[in-house]
Amino acid sequence: MLAQSSLNNRGGSLVEIVVIAGIIVGSLAVILGLAAFFLATSQVVQQTSQATALAQEALEIVRNIRDGTEWSVDGLGTFTLGDLYHPEQLGGPPPEWTLVAGSETIDEFARQIVFEEVYRDGSDNIYPSGGSLDPDTVKTVAVVSWEERGRTHRVELVAYFTNWR
Repeated sequence: MLAQSSLNNRGGSLVEIVVIAGIIVGSLAVILGLAAFFLATSQVVQQTSQATALAQEALEIVRNIRDGTEWSVDGLGTFTLGDLYHPEQLGGPPPEWTLVAGSETIDEFARQIVFEEVYRDGSDNIYPSGGSLDPDTVKTVAVVSWEERGRTHRVELVAYFTNWR
């Protein structure tokens, strides 16, 4: 009897070891899956932060151009509404900026600026459509997009610039 009881214990111990090994392997798979998910999420967050900075920079450049030019001569009032533009540095101390037709690529990001019409209601508030066209204000949309693992991501910032002079 003693020999048979010892044999059953060995079989039971082997089953316990297999079950424990399965639990450990399953736990490791879950941990590795979570780690991969968090790394991918971290990368998207970092890219979104970079894209936001590029879009903010584009709007600051447009503001700089607006402040340093004459609205209807060589300023924001001369750009074609709906067309794509991107900033380009002309050089010289201090550096000057201009807007060039098309979009630009910075590392993995595509950046573009689009100007749109602005309408105002009877109280002179900006109105989505209808109302009266305000020729001294442009809606400026800075768009930065990029691809990540087959998915397209996009950051879009909007600012309104007026002919303040």
